[in-house]
Amino acid sequence: MKNWQETMKQLQKASQSLAKLNLDKDHPWGALRQMSQIMDADFWENIAALSKKAPHQATTSVAKVVPTIQKNRKKAQDRPLRVVQVEETEEYPLTDVFLSDHSVIVCCELPGFARDSLELSLVEQKVLEIKGLVRKPDYKGSCVQAERSCGAFHRKIELPAPVIPKGMKAQYQDGLLEIYLQRDADYRERKTTFKAKL
Repeated sequence: MKNWQETMKQLQKASQSLAKLNLDKDHPWGALRQMSQIMDADFWENIAALSKKAPHQATTSVAKVVPTIQKNRKKAQDRPLRVVQVEETEEYPLTDVFLSDHSVIVCCELPGFARDSLELSLVEQKVLEIKGLVRKPDYKGSCVQAERSCGAFHRKIELPAPVIPKGMKAQYQDGLLEIYLQRDADYRERKTTFKAKL
């Protein structure tokens, strides 16, 4: 705990020194020299020490994960699992969307996906809804580290161009779900105009 407090004090001093930095527009190299003196090897060692003590967080926001308990019928022992709640999967699964002259391709990262659970819906030719299930792992023994998410998911993806449901194709291979949609060449944006009397 003492090292932690010392590290925080040193970082606070470095922050105060940076706030008092002499910035001269005509001589920017002087400010750079001051910064390198403040952020010396000790500074970066302190940052490394803090990052080791801080809890690891994902750099991207992901679906909220809720710990649950599932009873194993073979054993009387309970084991925790990570289950994604259906209504909270706005960022899950991770998705890439590609646009070409004639099609839109949606690629989702779904390791452990149950193929028979896939449900695709197209809303007003511009929003693709994906529903499905990632199976819970069924290994013997207790789970000592759980980082993967499992359970039902539901995601709405706004497409970059209107598409038609005819010819929609999906394939799942190597943990990736790929959905191929044909662009609608005849689509016209519906515009409503009216005259206002002032």
